[in-house]
Amino acid sequence: MKQRRAGIVLGTLLVATTASATTARDASIAAMADRLAAQGVDRGYVLDVMAQAKTLDSVLNAMRRPAERKAWRDYRPIFLKPERVTAAQRFYETHRETLVRAEATYGVPIPVILSIIGVETYYGRNKGSFRVIDALSTLAFDYPPRAEFFQRELEQLFLLSREETLDPTSLKGSYAGAMGFGQFIPSSYRAYAVDFDRDGTRDLIGNPVDAIGSVANYLAVHGWDANYGIAAPVQNGAAAVEKMEAAVRVERSKDSLVALGVQGIPEAWSALPLDVLGLQGANGDEHWVVTKNFYVITRYNRSPLYAMAVTQLASEINTALGL
Repeated sequence: MKQRRAGIVLGTLLVATTASATTARDASIAAMADRLAAQGVDRGYVLDVMAQAKTLDSVLNAMRRPAERKAWRDYRPIFLKPERVTAAQRFYETHRETLVRAEATYGVPIPVILSIIGVETYYGRNKGSFRVIDALSTLAFDYPPRAEFFQRELEQLFLLSREETLDPTSLKGSYAGAMGFGQFIPSSYRAYAVDFDRDGTRDLIGNPVDAIGSVANYLAVHGWDANYGIAAPVQNGAAAVEKMEAAVRVERSKDSLVALGVQGIPEAWSALPLDVLGLQGANGDEHWVVTKNFYVITRYNRSPLYAMAVTQLASEINTALGL
């Protein structure tokens, strides 16, 4: 009898907890609908779209095991493959004029633009299969560590959909709600997308021309400097690294790094703010001196592993294209 009573009590608690979570979710959605209504988005439309959103365990599972948690020795082979360089060459041949114009307009090198699009979606092959409304709704209401961030992105999705005449229930993207060739989340899409072919719309999903211009614009706005490089291997860098594969700040001088024993810093970078990144490579620890441009790439994706993959793929693309 006691066991049965315990089961009844546990079942009652689960029902109460579920009901409480549903009430909180409904209240948050209603508040979002009110905020959007104040900005001219039909409240009823917001509620109707949200009623169609699904909670996806696959999104939560993907969020809990991102590739960026791998060590560099395991992360690098995902992106640094000859086939991806070959795909970059084909994409370049198709969109050469656009890439040249993007580099001239924003000062971001063609190989870097190509590398970003290559790492993000393999030049449009893998733009994501999740409905964006489902991904953002799941993370906004069922992933507490970043719920506030994704609730804002969900709101941004409705504003973006109005501005670009998009249907939020049909948009596909990544498990984190990123869309298109360059995988822009809704707030980044609104802030940094450009109409690079001047047809009156900013289409990052189906239009590679707009995507190319927008990737370049994103990096330029975040401080890309065409006057210097990104990263270079150095020797004796261990003393300058507090934690391997950690975020860089790029606030140190060459002299301070040399005083720690770091060797091999390019002479042209003597007056620049720098940092040293430590990576767990396939053949042992690696150390790289990085510039502000490396930091700029981490504004696109905050992982230093991502930024190094972009850097090294860009170098291979540059060699392949002979730029």
